[in-house]
Amino acid sequence: MAQKQSDKKVIDKLRDDNHYYGKLGREYLSNSDIKNLQPSTFKQYGKIEPDNENFVKGRYFHQLILEPSKVKDFPIWTETETRGKAYKEFLEEKGLDFVLKESEAILIQDMAKEIVSRNDQLTELLMNKEALREEPIVGEIFGHPFKAKADLVTQGIVVDLKTTSAKTIEEFVWLGKNKYFYDTQAFIYQTLFNKSMTFVAIDKARKEYGNTGEFYHEIYVCPVSEETILQGKQKVERAVQMYENYHGKDKKEDIRNVIYNLNF
Repeated sequence: MAQKQSDKKVIDKLRDDNHYYGKLGREYLSNSDIKNLQPSTFKQYGKIEPDNENFVKGRYFHQLILEPSKVKDFPIWTETETRGKAYKEFLEEKGLDFVLKESEAILIQDMAKEIVSRNDQLTELLMNKEALREEPIVGEIFGHPFKAKADLVTQGIVVDLKTTSAKTIEEFVWLGKNKYFYDTQAFIYQTLFNKSMTFVAIDKARKEYGNTGEFYHEIYVCPVSEETILQGKQKVERAVQMYENYHGKDKKEDIRNVIYNLNF
């Protein structure tokens, strides 16, 4: 869909996370909304999630790769290895919900170094100087305004970085399709950017090459299949219907009247 001039102005504003996650950004649906527009979650739509450990770790990992110039300003707790009274006072002083310990930050730094250096093709993909990083976009899907922000737009594809606790690539794919809404993310991003999508993930757990004493993190490169895009499309369409029924301007039903009826 061709961008209107007004869309270009919005996109420029959405480069700032304060706008992307703030009032302007909330005028658009996104993949995070899809998670809260399911039959079991639609009453939670619009709820703002507080910062937590997984969000902070993921944000630090992304920043190390995509925006390394900002890393120097990332808050790290260096005083103790425990999260005791001093740590809690630090959070209160800074107005934060969670801060990485130095040891946790070092582990994430190691993961970031490995994912950009272990394979020449992957290095070229992630470190391409011509790539667009943290690139926002807006557009219409099923008659509603949507937004997205791509980690990388490079070499004609959209790349999204993930960290995972999955033990195998098969488990990563299954979880992505059935629990973490990577299929809906792929459909939304591919539709808005009009480019194919690839997930690049790194396992959080270290493994050893045999008994060599040399350790590594498993890395998964997963181009998204048409089957996954179709599955994501169907789920997004159902979510949009939930939005129209319970949250849209012309909503048909009041969520306060909804109860669940099912047979055991």
